[in-house]
Amino acid sequence: MDPKDETTPNGVEDKKNSPSSPETFEAETDHQVTFEEFLELAGTNGIWNYVLLILVYLAGIPSAFTFVSYQFVGATPDYWCHVQELLDANWTDQQIVDLAIPRTADGKLDGCLQRDYNYSLAASLGYEAVKENLNLITNVVNGTVSCPKRDFNHTQYKSTLVTEFDLVCERRALYSTTSSITQLGMLFASLFVGYITNVFGKRRFVLTCFTLAIIFGGITPFSPSIGMFIMCKFFMALFDMSAYLSNYVLLLELSSKSQRSYVGPLSGLAWSIGQMLLPGVAYLVREWKYLQLALTAPYLYTLVYFWILPESPRWLILQGRYKEVINLLKKIARWNKRTLPSDDKLNKMLHHLNLKTDDSDQAEANLRFWQRGINQLKDLFQTKKKTIQTFILFFCWFVTAFVYYGVSLNGTNIGSSEYWYMFFGGLVEIPSTILLWPLVLYVGRRISLIGSFFLAALSLLGSLGVQANSSWATVLSLAGKFAISSAFTLVYLLAAELNTTKARTLAVGISSVVARFGSISSPYVNDLIGAKNPTATSTMFGVTAFVAGLLSIILPETRKATLPESRADIEKMSSGTEMTNEGSSQNHQVNGTSGV
Repeated sequence: MDPKDETTPNGVEDKKNSPSSPETFEAETDHQVTFEEFLELAGTNGIWNYVLLILVYLAGIPSAFTFVSYQFVGATPDYWCHVQELLDANWTDQQIVDLAIPRTADGKLDGCLQRDYNYSLAASLGYEAVKENLNLITNVVNGTVSCPKRDFNHTQYKSTLVTEFDLVCERRALYSTTSSITQLGMLFASLFVGYITNVFGKRRFVLTCFTLAIIFGGITPFSPSIGMFIMCKFFMALFDMSAYLSNYVLLLELSSKSQRSYVGPLSGLAWSIGQMLLPGVAYLVREWKYLQLALTAPYLYTLVYFWILPESPRWLILQGRYKEVINLLKKIARWNKRTLPSDDKLNKMLHHLNLKTDDSDQAEANLRFWQRGINQLKDLFQTKKKTIQTFILFFCWFVTAFVYYGVSLNGTNIGSSEYWYMFFGGLVEIPSTILLWPLVLYVGRRISLIGSFFLAALSLLGSLGVQANSSWATVLSLAGKFAISSAFTLVYLLAAELNTTKARTLAVGISSVVARFGSISSPYVNDLIGAKNPTATSTMFGVTAFVAGLLSIILPETRKATLPESRADIEKMSSGTEMTNEGSSQNHQVNGTSGV
């Protein structure tokens, strides 16, 4: 269309001749439109869109509670061996610790050992007498022995998961499992969510997942064993991440091209707010069972999804369920106060949209579940360039999760208060998210990702030059988290934008699977390597971030591209050719959303 036909002589847009106006479609019966033009009929910038945006974003708050709360639910206070003989003699905790518990080279209690004394005799003699002459209770071989049971300091925490199930010393691995199991749940969600939503749609799947997350969250505080607790946390993480991945892709599919520049980046705000709220809730609620219930309660708001969460219109179109698409469009239009063409015109447009998708769509719809999954997986490796891009993106996902969770869980190692470190860790993510919005809009996704990785590397490697346990170590660690948080948002966005509709959810899912290996690894890096050499953790996190930044240079830019729908679009994007509405290889297919 000639530009002069789109505006009045004064340069003002002519609504009647706009491609998305009902009048144009009524006048041009055979007009073939892209999906974004079709969606724009009901509006992509109205009340309905922002209500949906807020409701989906808010799920990030309880999600953060689920995945990073173990430091508070499973807080580890000071502990020491349980010496029953001295307790029966009414010795105070301080007296027991002073007599029976050895200390490490840095002066900390070694709560897994006790001195090899005759405690029955010590109890009968009394504390003062024993302290005057330790030889009275010393055995021939003066050393230390392990103890099967511990006592805990309940000054700060009335009860925690650690004190409830004695998760220290030889049982410490179980404590680590309470954290890693949530990442394992995320991994399983990432494996299967793409396949399931491509078969059953996103709405039913999200509603089911949040309902089950509420159920398991309510059961968790009443776990009679640590095994039961771990199982409940696994399912909570599984269902939370399944819903999150589905919602994320759904939002992108319902957004215009320009909106995707902030819908993706701003999705992390609620997660950041959740991290900031978490230490406040944990400070007020010092009993782990009540704390777990308090952290699960926010999931209840997702029940409103039963009334407002839509099905993916792209998925409905691919299923040939045009009546449901039209009903959804009418609902959106009512909220946004827009006028739609007649049902006949909408139905005709939908048929045009469907006829212009890839020729293999109908044949693929008849394949078995696993066959469709294999075909969608092949879409990630269509050409040599696409394969290279896919593996680079996988590596970037691994690094972002590895560094993000490694830095997030490193507060204790650098000597910071767990409350303040968690709060500021969430706080720095907010400017990271807000600043990312104009960057991806005007600078682009690729340059923003490269810069985020390099800034994270600079901050973390720079911390090697400052004194451990100093305020500068904390500042540089948080600066690293600021940068890697941006990278985490960007890899989500790129995984969605570099793949077709059929493979989009699967691509985000598999990428998240790769990321889980990073997040599962990071606690072991902190606990095992960091305990022996604190600088080694920053070195590993910084070096991997630097390598990811170098590899990101190879990725294509998607800032001005529509969401690809076919293999031809993928090839065009991989070659570096800009895919706008006018320049798309298949302009009249079910296309990505356009700008408003």
